[in-house]
Amino acid sequence: MKIQTIFLALAIMAAMSGVVSAQYANSVSLTNVSVSPNPVVAGGNATIRFQLYNTYNYWLYSTTLQPTGSYPLLNVSPLNTDVIGLVRPGLNPEYYNYTIPISRTAPSGTYTITFTATYMLYAATSIQIATSSMPVSFHVQAEPSIKVTASDPQPSTLYSGYNQTISLQVENTGYGTARNVTATVTGENGLNVLSSVRSFFISNLTSGSTQSEPVLISANGTGNPYLLVNITYYSARFQKRFSSTQRINISVAPSAQFAISSVTPSPAIGATDVPVNFRITNTGTSPAEQLQLNIQTPYPITPVASTAYLNGLQPGASANVTFLVSIDAEGVPGNYPVTLYEQWKQPSGSANQQFTGSNNYFVAVGKTAAASGYETYAIIGIVILLIAIAAYRRAAAKGKKGAKKQ
Repeated sequence: MKIQTIFLALAIMAAMSGVVSAQYANSVSLTNVSVSPNPVVAGGNATIRFQLYNTYNYWLYSTTLQPTGSYPLLNVSPLNTDVIGLVRPGLNPEYYNYTIPISRTAPSGTYTITFTATYMLYAATSIQIATSSMPVSFHVQAEPSIKVTASDPQPSTLYSGYNQTISLQVENTGYGTARNVTATVTGENGLNVLSSVRSFFISNLTSGSTQSEPVLISANGTGNPYLLVNITYYSARFQKRFSSTQRINISVAPSAQFAISSVTPSPAIGATDVPVNFRITNTGTSPAEQLQLNIQTPYPITPVASTAYLNGLQPGASANVTFLVSIDAEGVPGNYPVTLYEQWKQPSGSANQQFTGSNNYFVAVGKTAAASGYETYAIIGIVILLIAIAAYRRAAAKGKKGAKKQ
């Protein structure tokens, strides 16, 4: 009871004095200060640990300690005041720990927490209330965050059955720099990744920056295929590792597709301007309109009329397309690969969108071509003439023998 009365009297005297002498300010300081981790990563905690040091050779009374700091370190400033009580002269053995959560959105930079000590002390003429401000600074490393999205493929929608390149946009949406960004791409649910390199590496990606990576893909069917992107990266000073798996849904539209089932007839060595018929079928799920086909052939086959046209070909429908070719007379019989290039439009595409594809097949080239009708008649005539000459010679010979006998 007596002690409480004494402290109450001291408080009244201090309030009556109303003045803090400058010579008593900052008599308390922080010592053996540590901040961990170092640097502090945004989204984590900063733990500040220290001891108090009283520069005077007398005790301080009713000491309180209050940390203050600006946003984004402290959402409410100041924090609650901690009552320390008596502070002995010199180094005080107690350690004080303050754990401060750092917002994930805190940008990189140096931040300061100020600890303000308020205390009573005996002055020469009265009891004074004094304060000491003790700043603690530390560096915050903002946390990176990697997001991967797919830009519009070329053409604007991925079409079933064809190879197309899309661009993956790798963006750092966080507040810190991302280091050693590694991404591995795989296709799922009917989507195939055709790129020879399915992983890519970005050594440095600053906050807000984007890098584009092309990926060649193809889709079978018109379901809901997607890409899986496995990503790993580090914070700016490599003290924290991040990883995630992101799913990128790809829109697949129906498309016409083509298959060649036969080629007739088989041209022969030396044939010129002969027709070759290809049986082509739309095996896709969309009609093909304004279909143009071009043939490319190797030696000894040379296209004479290399383009054919069809107004349209519905899914499942077949049609014959004819090309004129010539076969070099010096060629060798055999099966020769040919390529048929298709170009068309379809209802699911845009008005000016041109679809393209290709199919490989073969043309069987036979032995020397049979003679034409004119050539056949000439040969028959020559044969008849030779037979007639031979018969005439035999008749003439018999006539000579009969004359000698007479």
